[in-house]
Amino acid sequence: MLRPFLLALVLLAVAAPAASARTIDVPKRFATQLERAHAQTEVPILLPQKMTADFRRFFAEGRATASAWRFDLGAVRRCNQATACFIAEFKGVHDGRPSAKRTIRLDRGRTGYYRPLACGASCSPPSIEWRERHTLYSIQAKVGKRELIRLANSAIRNGPR
Repeated sequence: MLRPFLLALVLLAVAAPAASARTIDVPKRFATQLERAHAQTEVPILLPQKMTADFRRFFAEGRATASAWRFDLGAVRRCNQATACFIAEFKGVHDGRPSAKRTIRLDRGRTGYYRPLACGASCSPPSIEWRERHTLYSIQAKVGKRELIRLANSAIRNGPR
C-alpha cells in the first residue's frame, strides 16, 4: 500500500505546476507529429496558435488514422494521458458527436460544448468540443474555462494546419 502512494507522490512532484505560466507555440511544438499526421489522415487538423499553462516542460505526442487524429501534451516524456502528467489533448474525429451538454458561443458562429472539471475515482480536466467540416474537434486541458475557450477560438480562426 505504501509503494503505490510513494509512486503517486513522485509523479505529482514531477508534474507539479511551475510557479508561473509558460506560453508555447502549439503548431511548432507538434511540428513532427503534424508532418506524420498529414500523411495519414484526411481530417483537417485544427490547433490553436499558442497555449499558456502552469507547467515547466511540454512533451508532444501524436497519432492519426484516416478518420481521426490526436495530439497530446504531457509534463513528462511518454505520459500517455496519465492523470499526473497530462497537460492537454487536441483531437479531431470525422463524423463525431459532442458528448458535453453545456453550450457556449465560439468564434465564427460555432456552438461549443463545454464540460467542466469532473472528479470521481480520478479527475477529468475540463474540455470543449465543436463541430465543423463534418468533424468533431475537442480540446481537453488543465487550464481554466477562459483559456479553454480562447484555445478553441484560436483553432477555429487559424483553420487547418
